[in-house]
Amino acid sequence: MIKKILSFITICTLFIGIAQAQYSYGSFRSFRIDMGASYANPSGDELDAGIGFYVNPKFHMNDNLLLGVKYETTAIGAANDDFLDVSKIVCYASTIDYYVSTNNLRPFAGVDIGIYELGSISNTIMNNTVEIELGSKFGIAPKVGVSIGHLDLTLQYNMIFDQNERFNDFNHTSVKLGFHFGGGKN
Repeated sequence: MIKKILSFITICTLFIGIAQAQYSYGSFRSFRIDMGASYANPSGDELDAGIGFYVNPKFHMNDNLLLGVKYETTAIGAANDDFLDVSKIVCYASTIDYYVSTNNLRPFAGVDIGIYELGSISNTIMNNTVEIELGSKFGIAPKVGVSIGHLDLTLQYNMIFDQNERFNDFNHTSVKLGFHFGGGKN
């Protein structure tokens, strides 16, 4: 876990240096941090809805294109608490967002590409508990949204590839409400 956090910090630091060198002029400040809460709705029947949070530092490559890195964690419960218990889903991803306008109301579209850590599943049958580690999987998450001032609303679909055949419904739609610091007009 510490190796992953240190790798994430190193990538962020390198990304900051590259982005600062690329974006020296424009209408917006070069750096911003997005953060907020999410509501997740899994696509399968075994899992129930859950909540999460995210942090997403980003850099303007120009007035419309932002690149970033994201850390997101989501806790999704089981549809039947007596049968299945699910831990959290953690995502480490690179993000690309394209904003359609430079006004105060800014619709955008984008995609996140990264690694999803699916945690573990505990299955209790007749007082015997079996725990299955699901591991790390590659995934992509297309998204659309709108920024109004420093408030962000996003709809995103997380597609996680190469899931366990028996437990393959971790794909989920998430609605995110957040805000961002920085990145405003110069």
